[in-house]
Parts: sequence; C-alpha cells; structure tokens
Amino acid sequence: MGSVRRRSKRLESAISICLLVILMVIGVGVFLRQFDYDISRFGIDTAVAPQLEIPFDLGSLAPAGFETLSAGQTYTTENLYEKIDGKAPLYTESGFEKLFTRRFVSKDDESLLMELYVFDMDAAKNAFSVYSVQRRAEAKDLPAFAFAYRTSNAIYLAHGKYYIELVGFSESDELLKAMAEIAKRIRSELAVGDDIEIAELSLFPSENSVPGGIKLYLSNAFGFEGLTDTFTARYKIDGETITAFLSKRVNSNDAQLTAESYYNFLIDNGGVAKPTANKTIKAKAVDFYGTTEIIFVVGPFVSGIHEAENQQAAEKLAEKLISKLGEAAKAVKDD
Repeated sequence: MGSVRRRSKRLESAISICLLVILMVIGVGVFLRQFDYDISRFGIDTAVAPQLEIPFDLGSLAPAGFETLSAGQTYTTENLYEKIDGKAPLYTESGFEKLFTRRFVSKDDESLLMELYVFDMDAAKNAFSVYSVQRRAEAKDLPAFAFAYRTSNAIYLAHGKYYIELVGFSESDELLKAMAEIAKRIRSELAVGDDIEIAELSLFPSENSVPGGIKLYLSNAFGFEGLTDTFTARYKIDGETITAFLSKRVNSNDAQLTAESYYNFLIDNGGVAKPTANKTIKAKAVDFYGTTEIIFVVGPFVSGIHEAENQQAAEKLAEKLISKLGEAAKAVKDD
C-alpha cells in the first residue's frame, strides 16, 4: 500500500508541475498579446468609422527647421467644443463642417511651438464671416493675401471655404516667419475651386474706408433677426468713425419689407424718427439714443448707416453708398 501511495504522490506532483508550467506559458502569452489589440478574435466588431477626408497632408506643411509634433486631429460638429470650448456655436451656426489640426515644433528650440487649425466652413461667405467678426483689434494686414492678418503670435486667414488659424505658443519673429511660410503653402496647395467670389465686398465705396473694416454677419445683425447676410464697413469721415451696412435680399419687395421691419424695430426699442438734413437722399433717419441710424432701399439692397455720432458725416456716406448701390442695382435689373 505504501508504494502505491508514493507513486500517487509523485503523479500528483508531476501533474501540479505541469499545471504550473502551463499557467506560466499562458501568462507569458497574455503578457505578449496585450500589445495586440485585435479584439475581433473575441467576437467584437472592430469596424472603424471611415476617417473624414482632410484637404491634404497637413504634415507636409512643416516649414524649414520645423517638424510635426504629433498626429493630426479631426473634429466635427459633435465634438468641436472639445477643442474650442465656449466658441463652438460661432462656427456651428455659420456652416461649420470639419476642423483639422496639426502641431509643429522647431527642431532646435522646443519653445517654438505652433498649432494649425483648418476649419472647413462649407462656403466662402461662411469662412469670411468667422474670419471677419473675430478680427483682433491689434491686427496687421498681410498684403500678400486677400483676407489675412497677423497679431503678435498668430496669423489668421480666409481661403475659399476654409478659415485658417496659425497660433504660436509664444511670441517670436521666427515663429511668425514659419507661420507665414505655412500660409503661403496653404494658398498654393489647398484647392478651393472657382466659386469663392464675394460680390458684396465691391459694393461699398472705397473712399475713406478703414482697411480690414468689412465684416459679415450671417444672422441677427445689430440684434435684429431680419437682417441676415449683412455686411458692414467702417469709414473715417470728418474725423468720425462711421459704420455702413448692406444686405442683398431676394428682390426689391423683400428689401422694402426688411427695411421697414428694421425701422420699426428701432422705434420699438426707443428710437425716435427724425428728418434727414440732405433732402436729396431717399431714406429714413432715426435718433437712437443720441446716435443716427439711416435706412434706405436701392433695388434688392437694404442698406444704411449704423449708430453714427455725426449725422452730417453719416449722410455724406449714405449719399455715396446710394450712388454705388444704384449702379449695382441697375446691373442686376439689366441681367
């Protein structure tokens, strides 16, 4: 009986050792396989949502002496707030579709770091709108571009349907130079098609205009819901800064209705009707808390002057704008 027990114990020990060896092998296998994320082996669907198409390889834009810091990121209307928390509605309400980002860093100095933002705004007007309404007070225009300016640490531009920001993490002439190089490459390599002209920009008189002073409000201009697709332009006349506006409507009847609605909006909110000093212009004037509002219609355009401090200067500009829009309205009618 004793020999039987000894053989049984040896067998149990051998089995235990084998089990330990097997467990060790399994453990090593699990350790090695943790770096393999092919979870389809467990019956889980591994299909990945298709990647959003980027305009081109943003990494190829790295300027001389710089390299990409990490892989680019893509954002949609669903998660844009994660990147620009607090400002996302401005974009999503203006036609935003996608945002592509990429960071670049100097090969010689890690403090020279910048981030590129490429917003696909679906249409040139949308891109110009977010570009113009966010224009910084300290902006300096970049003459080489149609719509571009720089600040002490960034470059902003509108290129077709794209609104683009290049933002440095520090103030540096070297960074600005590198950003300008990227901006030039974007202009030459990022295709935008032919449908990028914004005709309204040429409808404002050029005399006395403030450079970079045109903005586009896609909705709720001056707090009035009826004024959509409204362009504004700033002027310096007789030492006064004056804002002119225009919005092209469907036709002249629509323009008349919009002008009348805006006039009533001003009156309902404390404005007081007053006559124009220049009797040759066909317009309505309103004293709005000490400033002058002038409203008129020329063909399909509702236009005017907004909150001018000097009525005489406001009427001078109104007369020029009426003449300029008259030529445009005649061209529309002839077509």
